[in-house]
Amino acid sequence: MVLVFGLSIMAACSKVESQRSQAGRLEARWRGSESGKISTTAAAEWCADHRMLEIRAIQGDTGLAVAVYAVDTIASDSYRVVEPTRADSSHPSASVALRLFAQTSIKGYQADSGTVILERSRAGHISGSLAARARSVLNGEQIRLNAKFQGVAVTPQERGCTRAPPDTSGDAERFDEQVD
Repeated sequence: MVLVFGLSIMAACSKVESQRSQAGRLEARWRGSESGKISTTAAAEWCADHRMLEIRAIQGDTGLAVAVYAVDTIASDSYRVVEPTRADSSHPSASVALRLFAQTSIKGYQADSGTVILERSRAGHISGSLAARARSVLNGEQIRLNAKFQGVAVTPQERGCTRAPPDTSGDAERFDEQVD
């Protein structure tokens, strides 16, 4: 009985380790006003409605997100990094964001220039790299960000990628009721 239990544990651990080794990976480094790195699993989701691929990697309190705005489909290509406010209207393009926890604050960076290179590595998976300059959203401090990702499985976006417009039809009536 102990032998069967031990073999079951080993098989489960082996399966988990096999899944980890097959999971997509992302390694990133940044230097400038802040320096650091992450090396972790990555996930990618495709939103067909917006023709946007979102690649995410989170390690502890640090997170990196890359949005690739394709012309029609996910294609092996080089995508110019633009500011996030312009990215979704400038197909093909990409936007990059980094969030990290410093000693006394949470810092966010948005890339304003650079390149994301995307490669289809095998059916349903992507690999690639990025090199970008990013600025702090609080004070404009700059960092240089470089990353490589490989074997990241692309899945349909589960959270729903189409935003429903807010219903404002009853706003005037509700406002009138609040004033009375």
